[in-house]
Amino acid sequence: YFKAFTKEFTTGENYQAGANRDLQTVRQRMIDFLQNHSQEVRPPACPPLDPVGSSDITSLFDKKSHHYTAIVFESTSSYVGREVILDLIQYENIVVRRALNSDKAFLEKLGVLSVPSCYLIQPNGSHGLISKLKPLRSVFSSYLKSLPGVRKKLLLPLQLPAQENKEEGTEIKVWKEFDKTKLYMADLESGLHFLLRVELATYKMLEGAELKTFKDFVTISAKV
Repeated sequence: YFKAFTKEFTTGENYQAGANRDLQTVRQRMIDFLQNHSQEVRPPACPPLDPVGSSDITSLFDKKSHHYTAIVFESTSSYVGREVILDLIQYENIVVRRALNSDKAFLEKLGVLSVPSCYLIQPNGSHGLISKLKPLRSVFSSYLKSLPGVRKKLLLPLQLPAQENKEEGTEIKVWKEFDKTKLYMADLESGLHFLLRVELATYKMLEGAELKTFKDFVTISAKV
């Protein structure tokens, strides 16, 4: 993990996800990690992931806006809302928020009978529940991305630092074309590094046939 706006050299912080490394668990741990950032170190591009209250939602009703506002109603244990919020970061003309199902009377008033559900406030202020959508992150995100006027943000070209004025006569280094018929030391070292430092590191222990295979590989590597 690399903190935003780090000015000093750092190799990053190792963030352990625990023993359970299935995709869903790791993704949820990352979301918790983002949400629990203090405001001082939270990257400005990270949207608010905390739930909004019923009064915050009703204040948006019948008011004109330049964008859609989608509210994902969900239970406290659900990650759907936060996942949809993060899915829509790269899109403009839409803001996604999440709300919990604790205020039963408010949900009943809006016609939200089950969670997770997605409630949409139009730019003209009209609002209503999006019905006939499966309560899945992928379905919610796909629907919101398809709304008229919702599109991916244009990424500004990367601003590279201005090059210093070079003295006259300084040679310009020309990149050489690589020869596909040759084996380059950089590729060999990179492959060995990945195998020994990354792939091998996923095993806590090698024994039996696996250990013999690794010993044979090391022997061959040493010989050649």
